[in-house]
Amino acid sequence: MIVSPQSSTALVLSHRERCAMNLSLAVGICMLCVKWYAYLRTSSTVILSDALESVVHQLAVVFAWFSLRWSYRPADENHTYGHDKIAYFSAGFEGGLIGLAAVLIVYTAIEHIIGGVEVEELGLGTALTAGAGAVNALLGWYLVRVGKSERSLVVEANGRHILTDAWTSAGAVGGLIAAMSTGWLLLDPLAALVFGGHILLEGYRLVRRAVLGLMDTADPATVARAQRALEEFRRQHPVLSIHRLRLRESGQRIYVDFHVQFPDGTPIEEAHRLASEAEQRVASALERPSDVTSHLESAEHPEGHDELTLHASPSEHAR
Repeated sequence: MIVSPQSSTALVLSHRERCAMNLSLAVGICMLCVKWYAYLRTSSTVILSDALESVVHQLAVVFAWFSLRWSYRPADENHTYGHDKIAYFSAGFEGGLIGLAAVLIVYTAIEHIIGGVEVEELGLGTALTAGAGAVNALLGWYLVRVGKSERSLVVEANGRHILTDAWTSAGAVGGLIAAMSTGWLLLDPLAALVFGGHILLEGYRLVRRAVLGLMDTADPATVARAQRALEEFRRQHPVLSIHRLRLRESGQRIYVDFHVQFPDGTPIEEAHRLASEAEQRVASALERPSDVTSHLESAEHPEGHDELTLHASPSEHAR
């Protein structure tokens, strides 16, 4: 078994990620205070919905802030593959909290629709909510951009949650403006009901992504990049056969393993050199921190080809 040099590459928490999460925590606390002040002044159901979502969001940010730092801890004897997968727990936790907030929002909206609506100072509440929503939209866009560029699921999930918060604020503002314009105060809880459903969908997407990651569900695009790298390598070395390509992602790192079959009598030094080159090709194609492992076989004693197999030409397999 050969492990590529990429496997020893330690992941380091970047300055951008650290600043992004610190900014998210600080801005979130400020926006939470603004929204609750707006609710206390207006008694608006839709503003309460927005404030409840912000409470949940701040709990999620604290967990994400902790998870981001924990995920960069090096491997130890109890976690030999590192701590990357906590990113999926963070995303799942955040998605679950979003879903809980959505349920509370829908429940409160229905309660106010049935029991009646009493609001006041809607102008002030609308202005405060609109301002908070605008700030969150900018912050969410920034966090998603940082998360994608740094390939950090924790930061990206946090940014998407903040964007959801901004959409909630936009819905709240729309409902409040409609209620003030028409005098039909029932629009306030109705708007909260609609956006509660939207938030529930966003929570489901985050939870689904976390579950797929914990279940080691392969990303087809990533698999295709690894496959193309091995196909190109095998075309340059037609005497080789490559099979059992497997791939899984763990946070920012990708783990890949495959078997390389050599003709009988190949010197071990030559086999080692070629296998190491194949690993480097895959690691370069993935363009992410990776742990690439190959297993050497002889043509006389092959193992089962139960995964992707690369033989005489790329057209001979279809996966």
